[in-house]
Amino acid sequence: MIAMMKERIKRARRERGWSQAELARRMSVTQPSVAEWESGRKAPNMKNLVRLAKLLDVGFEWLSTGRGEMRPPPTLYVSEAAPAYEWMLPEERRLLNTFARLQPRQREALLEFLESLA
Repeated sequence: MIAMMKERIKRARRERGWSQAELARRMSVTQPSVAEWESGRKAPNMKNLVRLAKLLDVGFEWLSTGRGEMRPPPTLYVSEAAPAYEWMLPEERRLLNTFARLQPRQREALLEFLESLA
């Protein structure tokens, strides 16, 4: 299973146009860790696997097992009922929900735009 996961991680990373170093930066891990995942020497732990799926915008089941769709239909990551997001303003939830529906390149463009305003 790890042998195939390494290919899925590499494929999803490359489709985002990211280097191993960029993925590592976004994951807050080292580049050698990403290289180990992609070579099959080590598998990411569950926490990192969940984070990888979200960052790479792929289905968790596809990434971890190869089953299911690589890119499942968009879902809202921020629910009004989710206790972890109770502290957010309605505008912040709206922004995150909209961001979750964007394509990867659109997300990057939006982030660059927002950072230019700050």
